[in-house]
Amino acid sequence: MRKTGPVDMPEWLTIVAKMIDAERYSDLTAAAIDVLTSMLPGYQVDIKWSFQSEFQDESDALVHRLGQGETFARLVIRPADLTDADLVILQSVEQLIIAGYERIRQRIERQGWRRRLQLEVDALRDTPQPDLICQQMAQLLSDLVGLPLTIGLATPIQQSVWLQQIVHYAVQPNHYASFEQRCWTVETDLSSMVIKLSMPLSSAAYLEDCARYNVRPHAAWQASPPTFWSGAPVRFGGKTFGVIYGYTFASEPLNETQQQMIAEALELAARLLRMPLLQREADLANQQCNIWQNLVATSVQLLDTDQALQTMLALSCQLLAVDGGGLFIFDEQHNELVFRYAVGPQAYRLVGMRLPMTHGIIGQSFVLGKPVIVNDASDDVRRSRVIDRVIGLKCHNLITVPFTSPSGVRFCLQYINRQDEVPFTDTDIDETHAVAALMSLVIDRTRQITQIETGIVQQAQDLDRDNTDLRSLLALNHRLLAEQLPNQLFQLIIDAITKRMRFQSAALFVSQREHALHSMLACVATTGTLSGEFPAGLRLAIGRLDALVNEWAFGDTCFLLNRRSASFAALFDLPQPVDERLIDFGAIQWQPDDLLVVLLRAPDHRVQGVLLLDQPQSGQRPAIADLQALTLYAGIAGSAIDIALLRYRQQRSLERLTALNGLGMVINSQSLPQPQVLGMTARGMLEMVEGNWAQIMLFDAEHDELHIDQTIGVSPLGKDVMLTLARRALLHRRPVFRSATTVAIPLRSTQQLIGVIVIGGEHALEAADIEMLMLYASQTAIAIESMRLLGAVRRGRDNLARVMAAVEDGLVLFGVDRTVVVANEAFHRLARTGTWSPPLSRIDGLKFDDVLKHWARQRALEPATVAELQRSLTHVGAQHELRGNDGVFAWKIIQAGDLIAGRTSAFLLTIRDVTEAKKVEQLREDLIRMVIHDLKNPLAAIKLAFERLENELGDLFTERQQQAMMIGQNNTNRLINLVRAMLDIGRLESGQMPIYKGPLPIADLIEHTVDRLLFQAQEKQVQIVHNLDPNVRLLFADGDIISRVLQNLLDNALKFSEPESQISIEVHVKPAQGQTQIVAVSDELTILVPGDRVAHIIVRDQGPGIPPEDQDIIFKRFSQGGRKRSEGSGLGLAFCKLAVEAHQGTIWVESMPGRGSAFHFTLPLAEIYDPEQV
Repeated sequence: MRKTGPVDMPEWLTIVAKMIDAERYSDLTAAAIDVLTSMLPGYQVDIKWSFQSEFQDESDALVHRLGQGETFARLVIRPADLTDADLVILQSVEQLIIAGYERIRQRIERQGWRRRLQLEVDALRDTPQPDLICQQMAQLLSDLVGLPLTIGLATPIQQSVWLQQIVHYAVQPNHYASFEQRCWTVETDLSSMVIKLSMPLSSAAYLEDCARYNVRPHAAWQASPPTFWSGAPVRFGGKTFGVIYGYTFASEPLNETQQQMIAEALELAARLLRMPLLQREADLANQQCNIWQNLVATSVQLLDTDQALQTMLALSCQLLAVDGGGLFIFDEQHNELVFRYAVGPQAYRLVGMRLPMTHGIIGQSFVLGKPVIVNDASDDVRRSRVIDRVIGLKCHNLITVPFTSPSGVRFCLQYINRQDEVPFTDTDIDETHAVAALMSLVIDRTRQITQIETGIVQQAQDLDRDNTDLRSLLALNHRLLAEQLPNQLFQLIIDAITKRMRFQSAALFVSQREHALHSMLACVATTGTLSGEFPAGLRLAIGRLDALVNEWAFGDTCFLLNRRSASFAALFDLPQPVDERLIDFGAIQWQPDDLLVVLLRAPDHRVQGVLLLDQPQSGQRPAIADLQALTLYAGIAGSAIDIALLRYRQQRSLERLTALNGLGMVINSQSLPQPQVLGMTARGMLEMVEGNWAQIMLFDAEHDELHIDQTIGVSPLGKDVMLTLARRALLHRRPVFRSATTVAIPLRSTQQLIGVIVIGGEHALEAADIEMLMLYASQTAIAIESMRLLGAVRRGRDNLARVMAAVEDGLVLFGVDRTVVVANEAFHRLARTGTWSPPLSRIDGLKFDDVLKHWARQRALEPATVAELQRSLTHVGAQHELRGNDGVFAWKIIQAGDLIAGRTSAFLLTIRDVTEAKKVEQLREDLIRMVIHDLKNPLAAIKLAFERLENELGDLFTERQQQAMMIGQNNTNRLINLVRAMLDIGRLESGQMPIYKGPLPIADLIEHTVDRLLFQAQEKQVQIVHNLDPNVRLLFADGDIISRVLQNLLDNALKFSEPESQISIEVHVKPAQGQTQIVAVSDELTILVPGDRVAHIIVRDQGPGIPPEDQDIIFKRFSQGGRKRSEGSGLGLAFCKLAVEAHQGTIWVESMPGRGSAFHFTLPLAEIYDPEQV
């Protein structure tokens, strides 16, 4: 008999929680075995799951089967002698195992259907059709739940209380009672609560939940509600614009998993539907926008009223999505509504129908003046049965909107049968009002056109009575507007108007110059007694016409004056009359002092002339009708004068341009001297503006002064006044007036100020005159500038020819296209062109590439040197050597700039024979090598002797002897280093220096080099810092040689650095253009040398700097630039240059005096080559 082990309550609760909350079968097995082992000590417990292995008979154990119906597991307990108390414990644990098993199984099932659901959602993610999404979700959920489901999608109708079902899909439509209602209000169904609350809802008790949310259930579902209903909102940007819902009429209630499955699926579907519904709204808005645009365009563009209103009615039916519509206009005379326009099936039968004011819904709406919406018109007693019988169409719903146009026309719009059974809303009323407003514009426009047509007919009848005067007026208009000279026109105006208005005397004043200082009118034509009173040329200031405002006037054209009035005196600048007389307005007869003044205005209302009339043949003052006719004649005469003067000015402009063109041809085609050109220009300018005199002053830019060159005519102005006026014109670079008749015109070319021409006369100068004068001056200035430049070019060519002839070096000038411009005689001597076959005496105009090839063939030039010169012909600063049978020729490319615009348009090739210099240089190099080689062994012996002397007798030396020994050793080492440097430089120059390239860590190189100089830096109190780019790790270089390069640069920086200054070493990556190389350094190591980038190393100090003129020579042997003389040999930088170039790198310096120096050099990078990574 075994005793059950004790288990306290907290431990028991922990065990129960572990078993129930287990997520895997293995966790559940472990927890169950733990609890059974602790509660049944002495027993062996095991759990056998059905999916792990088949059950086997075990006779020596107690076996408990788990599961109702189908066994999913069994408990195996050894030995089998359990007590009753043990069995009670065993049964309790078995219930916990069963509960845990069910939770794990349900979790696995949920994970399975969620994965399937997510896969389906992912497949539908880009589906644009809402009906396809709902159909696929319905089929999937029906398959997962095991019951037929129906999925629906509803959206709010505009901003109304209605919802519209736009998708309805049942998996088995005939299996259960189906819901076919297309629209419902927001007080119906749980779907309205989903939109209102903007949150998902699910219900297993549909009727109770409808009551709880205070909404009506669908009428079809009150007797037989769905077993389960669930809905989810379609939201985007904080707005809910739809609801997707699902329901089933299954006989059995759905379990929790099924309900959860439907709810989650609908929420996922709601997310999928966001973009399709947004696109649906956008398409609908775009469609309505297009319809509105067509409505507005029709109301504006169609002039046919019937066609416009019929088209607008059809468009409004599309806008509201209805089957038909009609426009009723109120007949005030018969108090009836007339059916004027109709749209829809058989609607044409209704056109012309008349309805009493009280007939049907439309009559009620019209009488009350309020819109009416009937969304269920089938049983409405107010509906017109007459219209239904005529068109054979049953009315389901309708909207009626009355309207009154701005002009008072009353009409009514009615639309019937909303498509898709959608109800009418208040938004439809607003849109119908807007359509009615557009239609009212068309109706009022028709009314106005009718009124205008009536008025036109009346006016035509009135004009018909004056047909004779009209023909006379047209004839006068035709005669005056015909092309003719201004003087002929002026006389024609006098004759025609005096004849038609029956006056015996007249005088015509016309504005002669448009832009005079003071606008004046001049008397140009007279007839009768006014010829003596107003002689030809008499002037009348336009500004004095303001005096007419106080006189009797007919409109703003005709004025009646008394010659003894103050206004007449002011008009013609006469003394004020002693006994002023005013117009007797009551008199009918023409008075002796009467004068009729008529203003002739141009089309822009500008006064173009004044006509004075006297002595009417009838002896009476003109009647109103006569003044009206005179006003018409004045308008025609003013327009004719304006057109005639415009033609005259155009003809004058054409003549002036012709003269200007002729002057330009003479100046540019003939090599005339400058004084003659200036004289011709001044005379042409005087002739153009009818001037009296001109003075030409030229500007001396070197001495900044003006001097008079020529004078034409007699100038009334003094010399000082003339010079001041001319200086102002030069300063402002534009014409400067002294008066309306005198102007200074600057002679301004593209780059120079030539001078000034001052023009004067009696006539005021117009804007057009100034423009023409500027054209004259500009043309002449450019011509003079061209002559001066041509002279400068000729002098320059002559100077160039003399210089090129005197130079011993060969010179070849060629353009960017490599065409030779000129070559000096020295080039022909160097190239020996006279010995060529055939001989070549001139190369001007030839391509220098062809000349070079011919030279190479004739004189056996080395092809490599010829190719180098060909590549560098347009590279300014390039230099190298040509080698051949005749010797060695050093060449260099120099820029030959454009003298006018500063552009590099030509190049100069210089060639010098350096054959003898090369021989001397080679002898010097050989001598240096021999001396250095001979010094090497003796210096080594001296160094060895010093070392032996120090080792053997060093302890016996006095202090003075030790100093002498040290001096000797230091100088010996210095000579040995000098010899070594010169030998290395010689080997680098000849290519005999062994260079062992390999991967060189840049950080180690800098660290070791700085360590060697650290003591010297500390003694001088100079800080050495470095900044390394992490992308630069390895160099492809010889470590010993590059270490010497870096040490030489740092040694120079230390020599010229002040105490407490800083030396910096910077390492960066610099882009390059080269070929990537793969180099096998050894059998085990291969290096990749990238071609698109190199290492850029900078050694920067804060020393005195290097003058620009010395920066090109410091890299030559024994050169130290402009710095103070140092202890160096002048070979360090020469070695650095040759060493860097031997590594295919470059070295240069950037320095400014007083701001330190920065020595730059580049070296190839190295990367460990990994074929698999590549």
